[in-house]
Amino acid sequence: MKYKVVAFCLSWVGLMAGLTTDVHALPSKCLQAPARIAVCPHLIYKKSALPVMSLDVREGEVICICLSDFKVLNNTAVDNIKKIAQQVSLMRIADKHQLSEQDILTLIKY
Repeated sequence: MKYKVVAFCLSWVGLMAGLTTDVHALPSKCLQAPARIAVCPHLIYKKSALPVMSLDVREGEVICICLSDFKVLNNTAVDNIKKIAQQVSLMRIADKHQLSEQDILTLIKY
Protein backbone atom coordinates (compact mmCIF):
# COMPACT_ATOMS: atom_id res chain seq x y z
CA MET A 1 0.00 0.00 0.00
CA LYS A 2 2.84 2.40 0.83
CA TYR A 3 4.34 1.82 -2.59
CA LYS A 4 1.06 2.68 -4.30
CA VAL A 5 0.85 5.97 -2.41
CA VAL A 6 4.46 6.81 -3.26
CA ALA A 7 3.89 5.89 -6.92
CA PHE A 8 0.75 8.04 -7.01
CA CYS A 9 2.59 11.01 -5.48
CA LEU A 10 5.46 10.67 -7.90
CA SER A 11 3.12 10.48 -10.88
CA TRP A 12 1.25 13.55 -9.60
CA VAL A 13 4.51 15.50 -9.26
CA GLY A 14 5.51 14.42 -12.76
CA LEU A 15 2.17 15.56 -14.12
CA MET A 16 2.48 18.94 -12.41
CA ALA A 17 6.02 19.38 -13.70
CA GLY A 18 4.76 18.74 -17.24
CA LEU A 19 1.97 21.27 -16.85
CA THR A 20 4.33 23.84 -15.42
CA THR A 21 6.63 23.50 -18.41
CA ASP A 22 3.73 24.09 -20.78
CA VAL A 23 2.58 27.20 -18.92
CA HIS A 24 6.07 28.70 -19.06
CA ALA A 25 6.05 28.23 -22.82
CA LEU A 26 2.90 30.34 -23.30
CA PRO A 27 4.22 33.81 -22.33
CA SER A 28 6.17 33.89 -25.58
CA LYS A 29 2.80 34.88 -27.05
CA CYS A 30 2.39 37.68 -24.53
CA LEU A 31 1.52 41.30 -25.24
CA GLN A 32 3.89 43.20 -22.99
CA ALA A 33 6.25 46.16 -22.87
CA PRO A 34 9.45 45.73 -24.90
CA ALA A 35 11.52 46.86 -21.91
CA ARG A 36 10.15 44.11 -19.63
CA ILE A 37 12.94 41.84 -18.42
CA ALA A 38 11.33 40.45 -15.27
CA VAL A 39 8.41 38.05 -15.12
CA CYS A 40 5.10 39.86 -15.40
CA PRO A 41 3.31 39.87 -12.03
CA HIS A 42 -0.19 40.16 -13.53
CA LEU A 43 -0.80 38.02 -16.60
CA ILE A 44 -4.18 37.24 -18.08
CA TYR A 45 -5.07 34.86 -20.87
CA LYS A 46 -8.03 35.66 -23.06
CA LYS A 47 -9.45 35.24 -26.51
CA SER A 48 -7.85 37.71 -28.90
CA ALA A 49 -10.26 40.19 -30.46
CA LEU A 50 -7.94 40.64 -33.44
CA PRO A 51 -4.85 39.05 -34.96
CA VAL A 52 -1.41 39.90 -33.55
CA MET A 53 1.04 38.77 -36.22
CA SER A 54 4.16 39.57 -34.17
CA LEU A 55 3.03 36.97 -31.61
CA ASP A 56 1.63 34.55 -34.20
CA VAL A 57 -1.83 34.87 -32.66
CA ARG A 58 -4.90 34.76 -34.87
CA GLU A 59 -8.24 36.35 -34.05
CA GLY A 60 -10.07 34.13 -31.59
CA GLU A 61 -6.95 32.36 -30.32
CA VAL A 62 -5.66 32.69 -26.77
CA ILE A 63 -3.36 35.63 -26.11
CA CYS A 64 -1.42 36.46 -22.98
CA ILE A 65 -1.50 40.08 -21.82
CA CYS A 66 0.73 41.55 -19.13
CA LEU A 67 -1.75 43.88 -17.46
CA SER A 68 0.99 45.38 -15.31
CA ASP A 69 2.44 47.02 -18.42
CA PHE A 70 -0.87 48.70 -19.18
CA LYS A 71 -1.87 49.92 -15.72
CA VAL A 72 -0.55 53.39 -16.54
CA LEU A 73 -3.31 53.69 -19.13
CA ASN A 74 -5.96 53.43 -16.41
CA ASN A 75 -4.45 56.23 -14.36
CA THR A 76 -5.40 59.77 -15.24
CA ALA A 77 -2.22 61.72 -15.83
CA VAL A 78 -2.10 64.83 -13.68
CA ASP A 79 0.71 66.60 -15.50
CA ASN A 80 2.20 66.75 -18.98
CA ILE A 81 5.22 64.62 -18.07
CA LYS A 82 3.02 61.70 -17.00
CA LYS A 83 0.82 62.11 -20.08
CA ILE A 84 3.89 61.94 -22.30
CA ALA A 85 5.22 58.90 -20.42
CA GLN A 86 1.88 57.12 -20.91
CA GLN A 87 1.85 57.94 -24.60
CA VAL A 88 5.46 56.82 -25.11
CA SER A 89 4.80 53.55 -23.27
CA LEU A 90 1.78 52.82 -25.44
CA MET A 91 3.62 53.78 -28.63
CA ARG A 92 6.55 51.45 -27.83
CA ILE A 93 4.25 48.49 -27.30
CA ALA A 94 2.29 49.36 -30.45
CA ASP A 95 5.47 49.62 -32.52
CA LYS A 96 6.90 46.36 -31.20
CA HIS A 97 3.76 44.42 -32.06
CA GLN A 98 2.88 46.33 -35.24
CA LEU A 99 -0.50 47.38 -33.85
CA SER A 100 -2.29 50.68 -33.61
CA GLU A 101 -2.90 52.20 -30.22
CA GLN A 102 -6.60 51.51 -30.69
CA ASP A 103 -5.82 47.84 -31.43
CA ILE A 104 -3.99 47.56 -28.11
CA LEU A 105 -6.86 49.14 -26.23
CA THR A 106 -9.25 46.72 -27.97
CA LEU A 107 -7.13 43.72 -26.94
CA ILE A 108 -7.00 44.86 -23.34
CA LYS A 109 -10.71 45.67 -23.01
CA TYR A 110 -12.22 42.88 -25.14
